[in-house]
Amino acid sequence: MRYTLASLDLWILIAVLGLAAVGLMANFSTSYAEGELEFTHFYRQLIWSAIGLVLMMSAITIPSKYYQTFAYAAYLLGILGLIAVLVIGQSGMGAKRWIGLGIFQFQASEIAKLTTLLGVARFLSDFPRDRDKIWVTLTAVGLTVLPMGLVLVEPDLGTSMVYPMMLFCVLAWSGAPLWHLLLLLCPIVAVVTSWNTTLYVVTLVAMLIIIFLSSKRFIPVILAAGILVVIGSATPILWNKLHPYQQKRLITFVDPESDPLGSAYQLIQSKIAVGSGGLTGKGFLNGTQTQLKFLPEGHTDFIFSAWGEEFGFIGTSGVVVLFLVLFYRGIRLASKCHNPFFAITAAGIVSMLVAQALTNLFMTVGLLPVTGVPLPFISYGGSSLLTWMMISGVLLGISLRWRDY
Repeated sequence: MRYTLASLDLWILIAVLGLAAVGLMANFSTSYAEGELEFTHFYRQLIWSAIGLVLMMSAITIPSKYYQTFAYAAYLLGILGLIAVLVIGQSGMGAKRWIGLGIFQFQASEIAKLTTLLGVARFLSDFPRDRDKIWVTLTAVGLTVLPMGLVLVEPDLGTSMVYPMMLFCVLAWSGAPLWHLLLLLCPIVAVVTSWNTTLYVVTLVAMLIIIFLSSKRFIPVILAAGILVVIGSATPILWNKLHPYQQKRLITFVDPESDPLGSAYQLIQSKIAVGSGGLTGKGFLNGTQTQLKFLPEGHTDFIFSAWGEEFGFIGTSGVVVLFLVLFYRGIRLASKCHNPFFAITAAGIVSMLVAQALTNLFMTVGLLPVTGVPLPFISYGGSSLLTWMMISGVLLGISLRWRDY
């Protein structure tokens, strides 16, 4: 079949290019100081954007069936890359997350998100008649937990959070029973509610009732009760296993005023930047928090705050709209794909995008703890930008060929 540019989902393409353009503008602003341009960050991002476009176009031109054919091989390469990081990776800021490639450092955890999705999507599409079986769900969990665990060892808590969100969404999309999904939520529910005994008990009882009603069996209820009790009891141990900086981030999330000049400084300055932007912002290159360097990590974790200060509510709403366009068009594409692998892959891409974007956006306004998750397409960083451009190419390739398979 002959393809043309009109066959692509142009809304997805426009949204991706729009977000990348916002990223370049925001990085230009955060690189600008005292009227002089600090070339490093902006020009690196510009070069990565150009390379990213090439990768995106390359991913589009590759026949989508090859992603399905080589999904397991890609998954294995992703695992080997994560292992390589732990063995030969370069250390920095107390973590080992980068593989040195000459003048370029690459985060294997970024590309592993895509390879993990491809592996899980291939597995679920290989057993369409068995998706209501618990062994299928547990195998998908195992395929996800392995790379997630390797990322946690680096350690990179922020990136590891994307994996369970992606897994939950692809299982739901592929038709896993409700009680399977509730079992997956049990560890998270136990950790979040175990700090308050009343809340923990009420939530535990509610979860067990819902699981029984959805499964009509007692074994899932017993499994859920065991998970909730064990994880809830182990929460203090898990807390002590966190690094001190991670503990401080969680404490200041609950009480930012507890350390306003220390671990809460980033969050407080981020809120000031976003709030001071008002409706229309202070203007490009006129953000005081950004230009006077009060906003830490303004080019990476808190780039949305820098954008909000200079372009206000209108500018931040525009960014949110672009992400919503990607979400809507991605879900629409997944819903019309005849091939289960393409449908699950498209849904997984959208879930990863939304999970990572919401985590970053909520982090900058204090609705989630600071986790160091970059904003897709916008935050400074070659590994993140190149990976998301490549992921976008896979999604666009599916939009080009969804009728073929």
